[in-house]
Amino acid sequence: MRVNLDEEQRLDIPMGPMIDCVFLLLLYFMAASQIKLEETYLGLRLPSGDTESKESLPAELTIAILESGEVLCNEVPVGARGDRELDVLRTKLSSVIDLFGNEQPVVVHPQPRVRHQRIVDVLNACSASQVKNLSFFANQ
Repeated sequence: MRVNLDEEQRLDIPMGPMIDCVFLLLLYFMAASQIKLEETYLGLRLPSGDTESKESLPAELTIAILESGEVLCNEVPVGARGDRELDVLRTKLSSVIDLFGNEQPVVVHPQPRVRHQRIVDVLNACSASQVKNLSFFANQ
């Protein structure tokens, strides 16, 4: 066999399959990535551990969420297990915010095995009552 080196040999690289692979990789990485939404509309303040910043704030309002689903506000029952709207809690929070203003600290203290939906119900009640100074109690 003789190879003729004088002839111009043209190599074509097929671009169609390569473009298909690039688009498939692009779709894969778009589907595999997670879009993180920041939930800043609740005005949540995480505890910082700074003890110097506690000037003369009003006494905090503690909302405890029991594992049974019952909600207590300063150890007074304000929400039964099946009450998703928590009207009593909303009324109490609204009256406290009207009396003491937006600087009234509200601390949500859920027990370790509380369903997340119940915590969301309490946060919705806080948001509807215009609570601005909201924080969580860290369980150890």
